[in-house]
Amino acid sequence: MDFYLSLDGAKAGPFSIFKVGELLESGEATPDTLAWHRDLTEWTPIREIPALETFLERQDGDKGEESVEPAAKRPPPLPPRPRNTEPEPEETYRGSPLPEIGTGDAAVLVEADAIDPARPFVRFWARMFDYTLVSAIVFQLSDPVLSPPQPGEAVGETLERYFSEMARPEMLALARTLFFAMIGWQVLEGVLIHLFGTTPGKALLGIRVAEPDGERVPLPRSLARAFAVYVLGAGFYQFPFILIGMVFSFFRLTATGISLWDQYLRTRVEHAPLGPGRILLAIGVFFVLLAFQSVRFS
Repeated sequence: MDFYLSLDGAKAGPFSIFKVGELLESGEATPDTLAWHRDLTEWTPIREIPALETFLERQDGDKGEESVEPAAKRPPPLPPRPRNTEPEPEETYRGSPLPEIGTGDAAVLVEADAIDPARPFVRFWARMFDYTLVSAIVFQLSDPVLSPPQPGEAVGETLERYFSEMARPEMLALARTLFFAMIGWQVLEGVLIHLFGTTPGKALLGIRVAEPDGERVPLPRSLARAFAVYVLGAGFYQFPFILIGMVFSFFRLTATGISLWDQYLRTRVEHAPLGPGRILLAIGVFFVLLAFQSVRFS
């Protein structure tokens, strides 16, 4: 999500959420500085924007009991914008004009200037691919085998037989192995993000994790991010925690444009163009992986 700020009476930006945090820390911006992003209808003080609350809390904690500068005054009301008799541009972003600080006309934020959408479903399938890859390897290296549905067997009978087989000691051992394998995968994921900025699933769907300036994420933070997603976003891949985590992450990402872990760890997620070729490749590879996993139970 890009932000515009009113600095010294003039519009400045666009800034990333991390750049706004740096401006707050350096004192170039204050909690009362006016800001705007694509989901706002007017200029709003930074302190009233939920996506920037983390930076304000960090700033307040650093100040301690120091005196706080008096709040900056809001600029005078904007003069009414002259009615435009010309047709509106064809590609305006949500049709919302970007307010202008000063006497000039309001500028229009076109779609090309807007930040890429968060794409929560693309990120979801990238993580599901990595999970399926790890589970397929575990299944291939394990001894327990589930028998396939029998001809003429009712759905209820199949489920009953499935749950009875899952209660066997060897299947419980398989579940424990998969659990610890996923913990090991988080370590490997952190290393892969540190070295390459991506994982097999992310690379397949054109996703890269990087620093705000595009550089590689340091290893401690890439490991922290992997485990934060595993616990908060995927709920250990255990029902019902996985459902809770993914629903929360979906609404958080679509509402603010940034996930909780990326905001606190100051990382950003980049998306390559998702054309038809990449989509077909991802679907094909995913089905091959599922077929590879199902061989063990056939």
